[in-house]
Amino acid sequence: MAKAVRWTPKAIATYIDVLSYLREKWTAREEQRFVDEVEDTIRYIVMFPKGFRSTGHARLREAPVKPYNILLYRIDRSAIIIIGLFDMRRHPKYLKQLKSRWKKA
Repeated sequence: MAKAVRWTPKAIATYIDVLSYLREKWTAREEQRFVDEVEDTIRYIVMFPKGFRSTGHARLREAPVKPYNILLYRIDRSAIIIIGLFDMRRHPKYLKQLKSRWKKA
């Protein structure tokens, strides 16, 4: 049975931040392409929760969203929790800090 997908408030905020950045710097076409990529990635995660690499921390995994973003998620018993969406050009140190807060697997 497929697990539900839940977004943390931080994940929603980072998603909106990336969308705002795209809206400001790029066109509606690129923004829609990004939304489609995120949706495709989440569909894949639902089908294959362990299909993306582990971060080395308990239940935490990261899925690339083309071309420069990472979707960080956690697998729980009843749901897949989206932790955050990060533009690696803008937030590489923040992602490292977030991962370091999790216990080693």
